[in-house]
Amino acid sequence: MIRAVIFFLILSTVAGQLVEGTKFKPYVSLVAGFMLLILIIRPVMEWMGKDTKIQDVVSQISQETDAISFEDDAREAREKQVQKGVRSILEEYGMKAQEIKADVDEKGEIQEITITADDGKSQERRIKTLVSRFYNVKEANINISE
Repeated sequence: MIRAVIFFLILSTVAGQLVEGTKFKPYVSLVAGFMLLILIIRPVMEWMGKDTKIQDVVSQISQETDAISFEDDAREAREKQVQKGVRSILEEYGMKAQEIKADVDEKGEIQEITITADDGKSQERRIKTLVSRFYNVKEANINISE
C-alpha cells in the first residue's frame, strides 16, 4: 500500500508539472486528491468488505465526468464550426470579419452570434440576413459591430 501511495504521488507530481500554468491545473489537482483519498481508504474498505461500493461510486463519478467533458468538447466544436461557417459566408460576399463569437447551448443550438467586421454597421442588414438564413437564427440574436 505504501508503495502504491508513493508511486501515485510521484505520478501526480509529474502530471501537475505538465499542466503547470494552464487552466487545467485545478482540475488535475482535484482529481489527484480524490484518487489519493480512494487509494488510502481502499485497504480499510477491503478489510471491512465494502470494496464493491467504492468501486461503484468511483465508476459512476468517472462516467459522469466523461459525459460532462464530452458535452463541453461537443459545444466548443460546434462553436468553432459556426465561427468558420460565418467567416466563409462573409468572405463569399466580399466582407471580412475581424472576430466572430458564437454562443451554443448544450443541445448544440445557436443562441447568439457576435460579429466584428469591417464596414459592419453599413452592411449590418445584409450580414444579419445572410447569417440568419443560413443558421436559422433570429436576426435579433445576431450582433454586429465594427
